[in-house]
Amino acid sequence: MGSQEKIDRRSLLTGVVAGLASSSCLSSQVKNQDHYPFKKSFCYWPYRNIWSIDQMIEVANKLNCQGIELVDPKHWQKLKDAGLECSLSTSHPFTKGMNHINFHDANIAKLKERIDLCKKFGFPSVITFVGYHDSSPNGGGKVSPKDGIKNCIKAYEKILPYAEKQGITIQMEILNSRVTEKMKGHPGFAGDTVEYCGEIIRHFNSDNFKLLFDIYHVQVMQGDLITRINNNIDIIGHIHTAGCPGRNELNDQQEINYPAVIKALKDNMYKGYVTHEFLPTTDPYKGLQQAFEVCSPRV
Repeated sequence: MGSQEKIDRRSLLTGVVAGLASSSCLSSQVKNQDHYPFKKSFCYWPYRNIWSIDQMIEVANKLNCQGIELVDPKHWQKLKDAGLECSLSTSHPFTKGMNHINFHDANIAKLKERIDLCKKFGFPSVITFVGYHDSSPNGGGKVSPKDGIKNCIKAYEKILPYAEKQGITIQMEILNSRVTEKMKGHPGFAGDTVEYCGEIIRHFNSDNFKLLFDIYHVQVMQGDLITRINNNIDIIGHIHTAGCPGRNELNDQQEINYPAVIKALKDNMYKGYVTHEFLPTTDPYKGLQQAFEVCSPRV
């Protein structure tokens, strides 16, 4: 997907083996960061054509992660057996969001199914999406921003009490609508700002309905990251990272000042997951290792 096609899979796999074998010093540095105040995770999908689930579990343990994210439930028992959790479960697709009533029944059923699975395995959260202004290609239709909010509220009124009862958090992700490249942006997506998603979430004032603040997507759409974190920390329940532009590694070729952004999260007493969700362009293990180092608050 996207820039994955540019990656030489064989050379990456070779690099993974070498990286895992030769990185004990750097891994120890990551593991010994006792001041690291967040939970660590990375997303499954950018690596699914590079590593097997067993290799991902090995990488997660090497990097002292607590979870791997958006993992197919068929692998959940392996995660649990390895002392990891699926830090955020998949649910309904972002192409069929809650802003159109045609998708409500199927989405609510899928959320309930994943809430039940999370409860069974002891995993914390499940993802959800607003959807598109025009979902006609997927069986929906056009919906105004105002009506989209009303429709979302109607849908979550039906499923949120169940999530609260089960002790599972529903995390609404922001996606940018500006970038046209596949898996780097979603033109026409309605839930593309902190304020729009926040209006829906704040309607409920629930500890079990939170904002998935994707730093990359927010930077593309709005910027002003630290102010938005400061002003919305009450509803932020999950963090995603990636470099901007490009949705790649957190290196010096991208514009986000991650140490400053991470410090803002720490200063606001954020304690949840910081999950890396970028498309690797080089050695994937070293890219993750570097990302966790960049996102370690300096004390």
